[in-house]
Amino acid sequence: MAQASLHRILDANANRALEGLRVCEEIIRLHLASPSHFRRARALRHAVAAALRRLAVSRLHLLAARDSRRDVGRRAAGGRVASLEQLLLINFQRTKEALRTLEEGSRLTAPRAVAAFQRARFALYDLERDVLLHMAALRHSRPRRRRRT
Repeated sequence: MAQASLHRILDANANRALEGLRVCEEIIRLHLASPSHFRRARALRHAVAAALRRLAVSRLHLLAARDSRRDVGRRAAGGRVASLEQLLLINFQRTKEALRTLEEGSRLTAPRAVAAFQRARFALYDLERDVLLHMAALRHSRPRRRRRT
């Protein structure tokens, strides 16, 4: 029973981490149009996928443990999002939380994978900082409209 629960936790957070990174990657690529940040986000997503392959649990076991229809969190309502920037922040946070859960869960099933998830989490912290500073710089470099008086 506990093993099936752990597999469900790993499966849900593997999906959450990769999905969150993909959302961040697409906003960075198509909204911010920042090639260097895009490459870092993409490389990080690939690093997380590689770390997931190091788990001592096959993808089939994770899929077999999935029970989406009876997931008590299935109907949790999401709030309204006001901007692409807010969506980016939400997905950075979602990914950080998922990576931390994968890091902790892997302690039980694949201790050798712990370091890979930890590295990914810290790389995400750095990427988030750099992207947010880039966004702030873009905001401050745009000419301001003058008000008519």
